[in-house]
Amino acid sequence: MKKSIAFVTGIGLVSVLIFGLGHSWSQSTKTSTSEKKNMALNDYAPPPRSLDRLFPPEQKEPVYLLEMFELNKFFSGIVADLFENDVQNAKGNFEKFREEYVEVSKEVPEWEKDFPIEPLDELKEALEKGTKKEVLSGMEKVGESCHRCHIVNMAKVQQKYHWGNFEEIKAKDPLTNEVVSFAQLTQGLNVNFNGIELDASQGQKEKARRQLQAFTARFQVLKNTCQNCHKTEEINAYVGQRVISLIENVDLELTRSAQDPEVIASLIQKIGVESCFKCHLVHIPSVYAKMHWKK
Repeated sequence: MKKSIAFVTGIGLVSVLIFGLGHSWSQSTKTSTSEKKNMALNDYAPPPRSLDRLFPPEQKEPVYLLEMFELNKFFSGIVADLFENDVQNAKGNFEKFREEYVEVSKEVPEWEKDFPIEPLDELKEALEKGTKKEVLSGMEKVGESCHRCHIVNMAKVQQKYHWGNFEEIKAKDPLTNEVVSFAQLTQGLNVNFNGIELDASQGQKEKARRQLQAFTARFQVLKNTCQNCHKTEEINAYVGQRVISLIENVDLELTRSAQDPEVIASLIQKIGVESCFKCHLVHIPSVYAKMHWKK
């Protein structure tokens, strides 16, 4: 079985094929009341432990993910060949898809029920008849099975196995010289961040400047912790020069004899939107999911 990371380029093709071939979103996401109840019960459940053996650190590669890409390749290949009027190779891709599908279905016992065989039998029958309309209808039914499982499990699998654990990050707080958790560092950063604007609005310029100095020092430590996991170009959107320039502009405003609290508030808001908020959108879901699963 091929397991090349190159299959990443194929991700999302299944969704494009299923939802882009004249089928409505409502049709492709129809679920029964009982299915919706089961999905709701599983919304906050962690991925099954049996999946651990198919991902790092127990494996060198994300084996299960690569197998999903393999499934996607053959599934997409059915449609590609079908529209090239190459029914023979479409059938060949189906057989490879079915073989992989059955193999993968057995790897996580808790999910075996999510790999029904009946839609595959219908798709095979449609391929024997060879009409595009019937084949696409069969493809949609297989895709709906995949889609139902992905809705419940895909994001959680990404959160558990793709994202690191923030609880393992430690940093030296530049104000206390103590080694603290990442959460403690960001809490201190938040106090300084809001303290700048509040002190400025109260006319306490020197206190606002001290808050800014503390914020700047902690922000630099934050930036360094990001570099433990990310390349410099990856974090520029959150802690790069654009955000640093905004911080410098706050400093310039606070040095003016007639500093304007409204200008400072506007700059603080821009820092929050450009740095804090964008980072939270990326990282908070996985952080909170991991915290919930530890309970």
